[in-house]
Amino acid sequence: MYLRPRKLAAILIFLLLTAIGAAAQNHPPQNTNSPFDQLSDGITVRVLGPDNTPLNQQAFVTLYKFGSGTALTTLTTKTSSEVIFANLPGFGMYTVAVDSSGYATARKDFEYNMTFTRVSVDIVVRPLAGADVVLTSALVLPPKVQKHVQKGREAMQAGNFEEAQREFTEAYNADSKNGYVCYLLGAAYQKGKDLPHAQVYLEKASSLDPKDVQTLVALGQLRHQQKDDQAAIEPLQKAAALDPKQWLARWVLSDIYLRSGEYEKARQNAHEAVKLGKGAANKAELIEGQALAQLGRREEAVKVLEAFLRDLPGDPAAPAVRALIAKLQSGTQEGTAFYWA
Repeated sequence: MYLRPRKLAAILIFLLLTAIGAAAQNHPPQNTNSPFDQLSDGITVRVLGPDNTPLNQQAFVTLYKFGSGTALTTLTTKTSSEVIFANLPGFGMYTVAVDSSGYATARKDFEYNMTFTRVSVDIVVRPLAGADVVLTSALVLPPKVQKHVQKGREAMQAGNFEEAQREFTEAYNADSKNGYVCYLLGAAYQKGKDLPHAQVYLEKASSLDPKDVQTLVALGQLRHQQKDDQAAIEPLQKAAALDPKQWLARWVLSDIYLRSGEYEKARQNAHEAVKLGKGAANKAELIEGQALAQLGRREEAVKVLEAFLRDLPGDPAAPAVRALIAKLQSGTQEGTAFYWA
């Protein structure tokens, strides 16, 4: 049957629209207004030395949501002295922290929004007082060691501590005199709750690199876990002295001092942890509030504990904190000390 051109065109358009409709049902369009779209573009972080040139040694770059102490992921710089974070959980404020042996931990807050889906962040690290940043153990590792270190770090991020231990053991077997490798192996055992093995490797790491802040903090935490608080104080104090921005060491110290009844030291260290942590150490407000209560500074204690509830309203300690506030406001002194670090 012969069809006129106009009628044939109409039929073709109808068939085309029908095909498009079917394809749309099989592949529905994404919501372009969703804050989770296009987040794979990513964030590029460049690590610079004090002279604003690329840092000539390995650095470990950790990404956090702003105000959170839980790391999203950690990447390792290579020769380019930069890392790229992709597949982010959403737009908003983030914090990046950089650790490199011989340098103070550097942190920087930035915004990742729909206007610029590709963000570049430059962060400058400063040498620790008295540190030899040229001869540190965390210089770029040999390829074989680096391979196992990278696999181990990925396993750590995934929570597979046994796999991390195996990979770091391979790295250790290839370079047992590297303080950073010893630290990683000790940290993997510590995360896996194998404290005796953690102690062996963290103590060796500290002997190989006595000024490495992350090793000192891990060693202090380990001794605190082992209930040996007096032995924990020395490495934590040293870490805090080496790195003026080291909030975690001060947080652990504040808990130790609170438990031992040294309330002014507990208050001071908790206050510094909260200030330096910029959201990551808000839970230390609980320790600061309890220390203030024990010092008889009730009004200040209430203010700090109320700040804790505002910052962490869903924390498991919240009911106990509300009860403590009520006691302080009523003038009741008994029972104001509890431990929830």
